[in-house]
Amino acid sequence: MKRYVKITVIAALCLAMVITLSFIGCKKEEAEEGGMQVKTFENAGDITIGFSVWTMEFTFFQNVEKGVKDACEDLGFKYVMIDQNSDATKMVQDLNSFVGQGVSGIVVTPVDPGAIGPAVENARMAGIPVVCADIGKSGPVNALMISNNFKGGELAAEFLASKINDTSKPLGLGNLLPQWTYARQRGEGFLSKALELGYNVAANIIVQNPSAEGGYDTMQQILSAVPDVAGVYFTSGREAVGAAQAIQAAGKDIWSVGYNGDPEEFQAIKDGVLDATILQEPYYIGYRSVEILKEILLDGKFYENVEVPVDVKLITPENIDDIAAEILEKTGNSAFPAE
Repeated sequence: MKRYVKITVIAALCLAMVITLSFIGCKKEEAEEGGMQVKTFENAGDITIGFSVWTMEFTFFQNVEKGVKDACEDLGFKYVMIDQNSDATKMVQDLNSFVGQGVSGIVVTPVDPGAIGPAVENARMAGIPVVCADIGKSGPVNALMISNNFKGGELAAEFLASKINDTSKPLGLGNLLPQWTYARQRGEGFLSKALELGYNVAANIIVQNPSAEGGYDTMQQILSAVPDVAGVYFTSGREAVGAAQAIQAAGKDIWSVGYNGDPEEFQAIKDGVLDATILQEPYYIGYRSVEILKEILLDGKFYENVEVPVDVKLITPENIDDIAAEILEKTGNSAFPAE
């Protein structure tokens, strides 16, 4: 009986040792994450990060790209970037191309979040972790770096309330299309805070054409529906500038706020056309996305469908110069349009 117990204990100890050794080997080579194998590495120099960017046409994405690239350089990773050129089909092809190239991790700013699911799953099944840098996600991503859009909407409502200071005066909202689930939180935060402060958002109109022209047209619709509107919030930069120009053309005294911190918005605030905007932090979004991949690939840290909120700031004529100087120092890009 004693001999049987002794053998059983020895067998159990051996089994425990095998399990322990297997776990250690898994940590360094392959780790189980969300039911998918994730390759891990000993050396930073063996890691290649692929970045699929919506478009390099706009400053926002240029600054995301700068953050991704700088992080790769600082951490000693190799780096490759592909421009989706605002084409959802190309985006999917590019992500699958990264899998074929055998990159170690992927950062993506998807032009169509709803279309990336199968490509993300393909990458994850190949042991390649995926981080979405803002915009949104679908499929089994490891993490989503996303601006605190709800807070941004709240900041916009608070700004208008501080300037209008009369809850009997109506507000207007130039909103985004329904498919932009995360960006729509900008309007949700605005509506929530406006209601809390006692204001009536009398016009809530979707901007059908996401451009300055679309913002201009939508502002005209708001003016037609609510002639006495006292303040408006447009949830994207170019549209906000177009709306502010429509206000100026109509000769109205209406407070206006945008969202993004695009160069056009900075210039419009400087020129006294737009009153304020909510600034996102695209450089930090890109940089932190790579740091998360480092934690997965080198440190063996577990990430699965994690949403990481990124703070936003209110930009007004009072702080615009200081913020512009910070942006230039950090990204090398001017906060204002190129001359």
